[in-house]
Amino acid sequence: MPPKKTTSRSLRYATTQDMPEGMRRLVQGQASTAAAATAPAAPRAYRPPSAAQPSGSGNAAGKVARGRPRHVPGEMNKTEEAYAAHLALQLAAGAIAWFRFESVKLKLAEKTHLTIDFFVMTATGELEAHEVKGYWEEDARVKVKVAAAMYPFRFLAVQRADGGGWKTEVFS
Repeated sequence: MPPKKTTSRSLRYATTQDMPEGMRRLVQGQASTAAAATAPAAPRAYRPPSAAQPSGSGNAAGKVARGRPRHVPGEMNKTEEAYAAHLALQLAAGAIAWFRFESVKLKLAEKTHLTIDFFVMTATGELEAHEVKGYWEEDARVKVKVAAAMYPFRFLAVQRADGGGWKTEVFS
């Protein structure tokens, strides 16, 4: 096999000793890190750093601002899992004909979309968009209202009821 052509932009060194000192430390650090890792880590949702770790944000009290964790597409949270179980029971009872999790993404405006939590077909063949929330943020409520005005589906906001079960709010 003929040798690879090198351009003036490629960096090639015969040994790590030929590398500049900073690059050599970097390569050796990566090699030791790779050797120390026993198993590849599974991708996880974003978690803010704990308060015990200094964040370097300049906060004198050492506290870290907590936001809500980022949603990982295709993965259900606990409320959505419980509602999926509820829909599975309704499917078995014949109250609904079909449902899917995050199968429909609606465009509301440029760079603004709404991914429906559960798209449901009732036993009568009507399509419904069920948006499951533990707590309603105002921006999410506005998105559902805009989608209900734009699309010909019935939009339902679903939350856990205090005494068990589910409470719904119809937007269309």
